[in-house]
Amino acid sequence: EPKIKMMGIEAIKSSTPQVCREAMKELFKVIMTGSEDNTQKAIAQFKDHFKSLPPHMIAFPRGVSDVSKWQDKDVIYQRGTPMHVRAALLHNHHVKKKRLDNKYELIQNGDKIKFIHLMKPNPVKENVIGFKEGFPVELGLDKYIDYELQFQKTFIGPINMILHTLKWSDEKQTTLQDFFC
Repeated sequence: EPKIKMMGIEAIKSSTPQVCREAMKELFKVIMTGSEDNTQKAIAQFKDHFKSLPPHMIAFPRGVSDVSKWQDKDVIYQRGTPMHVRAALLHNHHVKKKRLDNKYELIQNGDKIKFIHLMKPNPVKENVIGFKEGFPVELGLDKYIDYELQFQKTFIGPINMILHTLKWSDEKQTTLQDFFC
């Protein structure tokens, strides 16, 4: 079996969730040996699997620095705070607010975290939340995880850069003729 050497693409970046990196590597094999239709079927199959995964498996891994620099005592975070740092500050604020800091470690400068997109409205009134080891289920945010946006940003975005080069689409396009067939 031929080996594929990947450089500079999302499939090998540590900022992409591991499950997506593995799925991208498998999808590249389908792209190289299959058709657009096979590729679309593989993407749809992975999407179904992705939506069944727990938050810690689909969240963006990141390192955070300057957590204390962006913190604001009155409004949690300052304007212009990077998303992953904002996610960390929101985690810390809500974990302290719910008195869960004995269960969930607060995020500090230099920590490795994961963050995930949320649908609004939700109990924290924000579009993102971060966590260290475990997703804080006590915050009641598990049913607000934006799986669709998370899938778009972690998987479809990077894959589409390759598919667009081939003039392929990530999903079957409906045409007017399809309504009459």
